[in-house]
Amino acid sequence: MAKADLDRQLLGLFIREVQERSGELERMLLAVEGAAGADERRHLLERLLRIAHSLKGAAGLVEIRSIEKVCHRMEDLLAQLARAERPLERADLDVLLEATDWIAQTGGKLEREPGAPMTPTEDVLERLDARLGEKPKAPQDTRAAGGVPMPPVRTSDLDGSIRLSGHRLDALLYRSGELLAAKSRLSLRAAEAASLRERFRRVRFPHTANGEAAPSLDESLRELAAGLSEDARLIGSLVGALDHEIRRARMQRFAEACQGLSRLVRDIGNASGKLAELNILGGEIEVDRSIVSGLQDSLRHLVRNAMGHGIETPPERRKAGKPEKGRITVSAALFRDRFQVHVEDDGRGFDLKSIAEAAAGKGLPEAQDERQLLRRAFEPGISTSAELTSLSGRGVGLDIVRNAVEAMRGTVELSNVRGGGAAFTMTLPLTLATVRALEVMSGGQIFTIDTSSVRRVGQISTRDLPERGKPNLLKTANGDVRVLDLATWLGFPGPLMPDGKDIRTAVFVGTAGDETAVLVEQILEEQEMLVRSLGPRLANTRCYSGATILPDGRIALLLNAAALIEAAASGEYSGTDAYSLQVRQARKKILVVDDSPSVRALEKLILEGAGYDVAIAADGAEAWKHLRTHGADVVVADIDMPEMDGVALTQTIRRSRKFAQLPVILISGRDTVEEKEQGLHAGANAYMAKSSFDQQLFLEAVRQMV
Repeated sequence: MAKADLDRQLLGLFIREVQERSGELERMLLAVEGAAGADERRHLLERLLRIAHSLKGAAGLVEIRSIEKVCHRMEDLLAQLARAERPLERADLDVLLEATDWIAQTGGKLEREPGAPMTPTEDVLERLDARLGEKPKAPQDTRAAGGVPMPPVRTSDLDGSIRLSGHRLDALLYRSGELLAAKSRLSLRAAEAASLRERFRRVRFPHTANGEAAPSLDESLRELAAGLSEDARLIGSLVGALDHEIRRARMQRFAEACQGLSRLVRDIGNASGKLAELNILGGEIEVDRSIVSGLQDSLRHLVRNAMGHGIETPPERRKAGKPEKGRITVSAALFRDRFQVHVEDDGRGFDLKSIAEAAAGKGLPEAQDERQLLRRAFEPGISTSAELTSLSGRGVGLDIVRNAVEAMRGTVELSNVRGGGAAFTMTLPLTLATVRALEVMSGGQIFTIDTSSVRRVGQISTRDLPERGKPNLLKTANGDVRVLDLATWLGFPGPLMPDGKDIRTAVFVGTAGDETAVLVEQILEEQEMLVRSLGPRLANTRCYSGATILPDGRIALLLNAAALIEAAASGEYSGTDAYSLQVRQARKKILVVDDSPSVRALEKLILEGAGYDVAIAADGAEAWKHLRTHGADVVVADIDMPEMDGVALTQTIRRSRKFAQLPVILISGRDTVEEKEQGLHAGANAYMAKSSFDQQLFLEAVRQMV
């Protein structure tokens, strides 16, 4: 192997070691601060000394002298403390943590810029020297005679583990999901072959040569059906085993999501004069790495919120009869096919009056109960703190948590804890790659709902539905239930209701005591499906949390159960009149033009569900060709596209005699004043931004054009 290739491999190994070792150093330094006795503290300091020594040796091997120098100074200081040459002070831990931060940051810089110079900041070295109280000894050379590097890996370092790319695991899981879909299709083919054979046996043949061929053909069909069934069984077994192994490979301990939380509590406590301890329960539980990764920012926001808003200062806690040191608990548990994370503190709890005043100031309707009022805290600009500080009061954070949790198809609830304190409960799926979903029909379109959010299905008499404009409550044997007409909420035409039919099908979602009846046209079936993201351009479309791929290859949007529940809880019933018949208008044709397949698919599904015929094109040139051949009633086009963009397409349409009056709606991902003016100047009838895409406004804009 060439020396350059070897150097790159060694550097890659060292960078990964820096990432791991810096995390170990931080966790153990925080453990030293909370150690119960001198023996435990000494044991931890000795382990820290060994880690710093190992990292120094690795840095010397790859000739990263800056990290080698800092680790050597840390080693000297830790040796002093481990030998109890002087008492351990908080300032010692502060400077050691600062040095650890510098090492982690330098490792990140090495990964981004391998050839960049790495010089330790003088502040770090000076502060380490100040704690040592003497000039450090020169670091020992870690190279053997002749300048040949010592072996970087010892036998004792090997633990049988292997590091895999997360992106590669994601790709493997997606491929296994495709195999699951292929297995479903093969099962359908086997059933079709068996049905064909049965139909053939019922056919009466005349007594001719054709009749003599019938037994042979019947036998061939029988063998085909049997072979397909066996193939489906075998593929199903193989796919199941592959899927199981890939899921196991992706599993990570929940404790990985909690890295850095103890340090966060310590740093905020130092800055605010508060005392608190962090307890993590269930850290050994393993869940999909995508869940662990997606939880990290949310947990930081919630712990920061607990320290900034919940935990009181020591004098305030003494006055309230509480221990001076507050308590924050992050716990995890598995419930059937869901993963639940609970973040609780023993602070002052939520200020309901402040939340109500902030919600009223934002023009939000008055909450009907405490639970709904607490949900207002997730709205942007509404803070759970009555005061503005460097930690809280700006109304940011909790809406980020809600968005992040819902992006993972989860829900988050908050509550006041009896006896003082606040709690957040996040309920999440075990994996984001696939979902067990219920297919429903609404507005002539298929949608899916995560079955973990579904409590039951049933039927409701239209006579029992609340009247339009009245409180949105339906009396059932299980108590009062809120109602949401899915087609009306999505802006689609409601079902054509035959005379005398007074029964609506409902899917009940939510939790016990807080159910919402979602009215649909039909319930189809339940099955495991592959989930795809809608992409960053459609991230703000909150009514959907993704798209599922049906066994026949079609795409169905996955409804966000939390958004359904909130829409039903918003106030008055907004469904269609129980006995009115909805008359569908003559179908108009919409041409959707966008270079993004996911955007085209979403807009097509929305428009088809609203009763329109939809044609699609990938760019302006393809759209203009389609227009000249087939025509359209409205054009909905993206601005940024290859070949011919949306502005150029609009200009071409306006110069045409035949299509000069054709309505054009431009949709852009940039949302700048200049781009909007450019589009409208070109002749567009309306302009919408993808960053604030709203389904109801989109459909209303189209309706105005037709």
